[in-house]
Amino acid sequence: MKQAKVFLHADVILDLLTQREPHFPPAAELFLRIQRKELTACTSPVVIANIFYILSKHLGREQAAQSIRKLRSLVRVLSCGERVIDLALASGFADFEDAIQYCTALEHKIGVLITRNVQDYKTAAITILTPLEYIENA
Repeated sequence: MKQAKVFLHADVILDLLTQREPHFPPAAELFLRIQRKELTACTSPVVIANIFYILSKHLGREQAAQSIRKLRSLVRVLSCGERVIDLALASGFADFEDAIQYCTALEHKIGVLITRNVQDYKTAAITILTPLEYIENA
């Protein structure tokens, strides 16, 4: 059986790492499935950079780096080059960061993007789900 691949947006990862309620339980369940290798999780360098920045402000640089190291053991970081940036610029997304995430997922042929901001992806050509929706439907 082929393992499902999903793209994780920063909000989902931050929900896990900061234990942000009420979003922590579905994020934790999603990461348990990733840890059990029931699915392959991917993200972009932009997400990693944003998470590091946010965590370092709240936890300090060393703790942020440690969190990213742990995350890297579970999540693949996909390349995000010129083509992705050009696609994102032409995408019409209101939020450029969301456009980069979406175009990175498209470029790497990932059919599911998991985010809490589903409304930001109304015109998506791939499946956009919240962590809870993914867990309930997978």
